[in-house]
Amino acid sequence: MMRSILLSLMVLFLCHSLQAQKKGFGKKKPVSFQKHYNELLPKAPQYKLNGWHFAPGATYMLTPFVYQDRVFDETDVYRFDARVRGIGKPGLYAEVGRYRMLPYMPFFEYLDYSISYKSLRGSERANGQYVSVPAEVPLLPMEDTKGDFGFHYAELNFNLNHIWRISKYNFIQHSIGVNGGYAFLPNQTGFTVSAVAQDNPGRWNAQLHYKLGFGIKMRGNWLLIPAIETPILGAWPFENGRSSMGFFASRYRPLIFSLRFFFMRPANTMDCTPVKTKDGLMMPTDMNKQQQMDQTK
Repeated sequence: MMRSILLSLMVLFLCHSLQAQKKGFGKKKPVSFQKHYNELLPKAPQYKLNGWHFAPGATYMLTPFVYQDRVFDETDVYRFDARVRGIGKPGLYAEVGRYRMLPYMPFFEYLDYSISYKSLRGSERANGQYVSVPAEVPLLPMEDTKGDFGFHYAELNFNLNHIWRISKYNFIQHSIGVNGGYAFLPNQTGFTVSAVAQDNPGRWNAQLHYKLGFGIKMRGNWLLIPAIETPILGAWPFENGRSSMGFFASRYRPLIFSLRFFFMRPANTMDCTPVKTKDGLMMPTDMNKQQQMDQTK
C-alpha cells in the first residue's frame, strides 16, 4: 500500500515536471527586475549560489496497528502459527549541511548534502505455537514474547531537488536522494517467537529515498521547508527490493519529519552597485533586463 502511494506520487511529480518543461519550451519572455528579485531560491548575482542549511526533526517507525496472523517454519507435518504486532516509537533526527544551486539544469533546481543523526525505535509483541498438520493439534506450549530496539545512526545524505512554485511565497519540493550510515549504538533487547530468527538490518545501512516538502519564503534571507522522507529502496542490506526494515519478526517503515532552515547569502559583488544613467540611478541587472525587453518589442 505504502509503496503504491510512493510510486503514484513520483509519477505525478514526473508528469508535472515534463508538462511544465513542454509549456516553457521555445518561449523566451523577458523577466522584469522586480520578478528577478522575488525569486524563491537564491539567484545570481544578488545571492551566492551555495550556503548552509540545518534541520531538526523526528522519526517514526510505521507498522500495521493491529496483530497480524502469520505462519512460519511450515512442513508437511507441522507449522508455527503466530500473531505478531510491531509497534513504532518516535525518535530524534538532526542534520546540517550545504546546498548548491543548479542554474543550468532543466529538471532539478539545486542539490544538497549533509551529515545527520537519526534514531529508529520500536518494539514487537508476539505469540504463537507449533501445531500438527492437518489435525492442528498443539505440539508445544504457547509462546508469548516481546522485544524492543533502538538503533542510533550517523549518516551521510545527498539529494536532488525539484521546485514547483504554487504561490508568491510558497512551493512544493520533490526530492530524490541517497543516504548511508553506521549504527554506532544498536540496542536490541528481548526476543521474538522461536520459529523466527532475531532479524535486524545490521550496523551498516544504505537506502534510496524520496522526500516531499512544503517551502515557505520567510522575511529576510531564509526559507523554511517542513518535509517528510521515507525510503523507496533498501540498497544495503538488499532485501529483494524492499524499502522497509526488519526487526524481530516484523517490518517497519522509517518516516523522517524534518524542519529545514535554508539560508540565502547575499553576494558581495560590484554588480549590485547602482549606475548613473540618463534615466537616473539604475542597477546593472535592471539595465540588462531593460535591454532584453527592448529587443523583444
